[in-house]
Parts: sequence; structure tokens; C-alpha cells
Amino acid sequence: MQDPLPPPLDVNAPLIKLIGTARRQIRQAFWAKYAAHGLTPQQGWILRVLFAQGPMSLHCLSQWVFMDDPTACRIVRTLQDKSLVDSIPDPAHGRRNIISVSEAGARVAPALDALAEELGQDLEAGLTGLEKLQLCNALLKVIANLNAPSRSAAPAASAARD
Repeated sequence: MQDPLPPPLDVNAPLIKLIGTARRQIRQAFWAKYAAHGLTPQQGWILRVLFAQGPMSLHCLSQWVFMDDPTACRIVRTLQDKSLVDSIPDPAHGRRNIISVSEAGARVAPALDALAEELGQDLEAGLTGLEKLQLCNALLKVIANLNAPSRSAAPAASAARD
């Protein structure tokens, strides 16, 4: 017996399902493109940010790529092992290191930028300028909603104090 297929996605699908599906497909596209360079999407993103923005601390980098510090640290360590980034002590701060793109990383980053540009064009194909603007505004609202303090956590916190 053949398993039934799920219904196709449409405008009536839950928003979380549409966003999740889009995220997975974008990530898979980056995996396919960056694999030729031996990089994951997250490694490529960090390398591209460092190449574009210049040297910075790990904490600053983690904010640029919307990751927590430990995750960014693991990715940077892997990029160091691949000799694509360098980390040197920050002379202005005793406990902080500055991360920068190495010479090898600087040779790879432009190719990653070109692949990201190509994927971005594929992603936006068929969208009008207005549709892109509306989608950006809607996604920014979703992000803000997820960054806002949880409404459901507030009653639980006040009940715990009582």
C-alpha cells in the first residue's frame, strides 16, 4: 500500500509551515552550492559577513549572523581549522579575540558572494517590487513577534511569585 501524500502547500497553510518550508529549501540550496567549497551554509554566512564587514569580536559577529555566541564560536573554530579565518587577541581587551578572514578565506568569499547572489535572484524570481517589500515587512513583523517577551510566560511568572 502506498502512503498518502500530504496536500500541496497553498495560502491556507499555517504560516509556520510555509516559513519552515521556505527556510529548509533555502538552506538546502545553500548546502548544494557551498558543498563545492567544503562549507556549510552557516560557515559560508560567517565567512561572507567577516569578508564584508571586516574584523570583529566573536560577540559582535554572533549578533551580525543572529546566532548565540557558543554556536558562532564552534563555527569560527571550524573555519579556523580550515584556515579560512584568523583569530588574534584584541589588544584593547584582555579577554577578547578579534576574528578576521585569512588570505585563503579572502580567496573563497567572493565566490560565496556570487553563489548567494544567484540564490537570492532565484528566490525573488517572479516577485514584483511591491511583493518583495510586503514580504520583507511581514517577515520583520514575524521576527519581532518572536523576539518580543512571551505573553504566555507573563502569567506563569506572576503566578509563581504569588
